[in-house]
Amino acid sequence: MIKKILIVTPKLATWGGVSTFWNAILPRWNNYENISIDNIEVGGHGKNILGAILDQWKFNKCIKQNYDLVFLNPSLGSRSFVRDALFAKQCIAKNVPFVVFFHAWSLDFEKKVDNKYSTFFLKTYGHAKKIFVLSEDFKKKILEWGYEGNIIVETTTIDTALLDSFSMDTKIKNYTQSPTIKILFLARLLREKGIFETIEAFQNLSKKYDNLELIIAGDGKDFDVISALVVKDNNITVTGYVEGESKKKLLGNSHIYCLPSYSEGLPISVLEAMAFGMPIVTTSVGGLKQFFKDKEMGYFVEVKNAKQLEEKLELLINDKKQMISIGTYNANYIKESLLCTTVEKRLYNYMLEVINGE
Repeated sequence: MIKKILIVTPKLATWGGVSTFWNAILPRWNNYENISIDNIEVGGHGKNILGAILDQWKFNKCIKQNYDLVFLNPSLGSRSFVRDALFAKQCIAKNVPFVVFFHAWSLDFEKKVDNKYSTFFLKTYGHAKKIFVLSEDFKKKILEWGYEGNIIVETTTIDTALLDSFSMDTKIKNYTQSPTIKILFLARLLREKGIFETIEAFQNLSKKYDNLELIIAGDGKDFDVISALVVKDNNITVTGYVEGESKKKLLGNSHIYCLPSYSEGLPISVLEAMAFGMPIVTTSVGGLKQFFKDKEMGYFVEVKNAKQLEEKLELLINDKKQMISIGTYNANYIKESLLCTTVEKRLYNYMLEVINGE
């Protein structure tokens, strides 16, 4: 018998880790003959309060179709947390089993759950058959809130199609022959992503080295501020949002990836940069704390420490052999462990366990 599954996601045409994840997974799940996948897209309404009401109405209409499982994908932040908790309540009321995958995780909102919302968490998400997280720290916190079900520390993934035309041999030639070392920052342009520390570190390095370029790719609430900040710096390029072939080209031509975030789940952009053979400079936060191997995959730096960021970038800039060695290790690691073909099979089996009552 074909099992019906409802996947609740943000709008898949928008840029973000959750959208990227499901754009990679869903086409593969649609090829299974024993499951039928429906997808409802929610969120993206800005400050329009009617949008939140519309989401609940859309979900209520969908859930009447007798699903065997609902898969919720919130982030631990105010809007998504409450919205998907109300979806969970609808599942509970209709006796529909559901699982939850927490992707992004705000440490500030975590404190609010500690102080105010732990009971609300248990009355909603606490009924999930399984909860997926991207960090052991997140798992410990959910256990502290009293959840007694199955918590699985998962990874995010990247789409194999992204690497269709990529060759590590070509990348190595790029490392050895390019006169310019290109440092890439590819993320939402928010202060919390460490973009201002990245700019400060880069500009200090540019005073010592004349062969550096910083590419800032992405969009976000701080886009205009950042653009104005670097407008007179000829060594810094702000591209805005990139996707498709433009994104592939950018990842293929860059040499070092930098993302000194204040908090994270497990950012897909880091995995993508690794897959394209780049060493990474990032922070020991969220899922990166357990996943990332300091000195093997690149370097950890302290949060908000522009000076340390500068020092670690300089280590790589001065040692192309190390850049190639780390980049090759990263590309092989992603290929063997974190392509979507591996992750989607694990999640598929977890879903079947829930549907079969295991």
